[in-house]
Amino acid sequence: MNSTFEPRTSVAGIRSHIRASAGAVVTRFAALLFSVTLCAGIVGCSFLKPARSTARHFVLTPMAATAPAPVAANALAVGLGQVKLPAYLFDTSLAVRKGTNEVEYLPSALWAERLDTGFQRVLAADLAIVLPTDRIHQSAWQRDAVAAEIYVTLEQFDVDASGRGVLVARWRILSAGGEKILKAGGTRLTRQGPPPDEGASGAVATLSELVANFSRQLAQALQEATSGQAASASK
Repeated sequence: MNSTFEPRTSVAGIRSHIRASAGAVVTRFAALLFSVTLCAGIVGCSFLKPARSTARHFVLTPMAATAPAPVAANALAVGLGQVKLPAYLFDTSLAVRKGTNEVEYLPSALWAERLDTGFQRVLAADLAIVLPTDRIHQSAWQRDAVAAEIYVTLEQFDVDASGRGVLVARWRILSAGGEKILKAGGTRLTRQGPPPDEGASGAVATLSELVANFSRQLAQALQEATSGQAASASK
């Protein structure tokens, strides 16, 4: 009986082993497939190429100086304080005016620097050209290093869908140390440029030109406010 029973048991065992092995292979394959799917869908695998960003980054630019203007020995020394912005300009995207009380942001057109910092930087560069002077101090300075201080608060600085740029600002010119208001006023400037739909670079150029025009107004007000004073100050 043993000679007839053992072969049957051996064949049955082999079949059972084969079924178990096949089940293990299927289980391992399923686990591998799940891991690959999880990696691709949630974590992201190294063999998957990341989506290419279409965003462009922009900065305001100073006016072009046709020729270096000679700077006098007693060139006016000016302190330019940090520019204040309305909250809607804190966004990193370029703002487009859609109506009196509606603003749209272009997600593909981003500022490469904080707008208040960029505005101050370009305004200082423009003032240095139109005054002319090489003594524009930004944000911090010693009291005896300047003859006057300028503070600017922007209320509007954007373009609309047609490309028309608007700059609205309030400004003050103070004596050194801020003890006395020498001159104060408001400015509203407009300039027509290309629509932002044709390219954000044209809109940014329009805004840069508005800063240049603003610097010319400030330079004139500054010269009027400081006439009769000693223009120079120790460095």
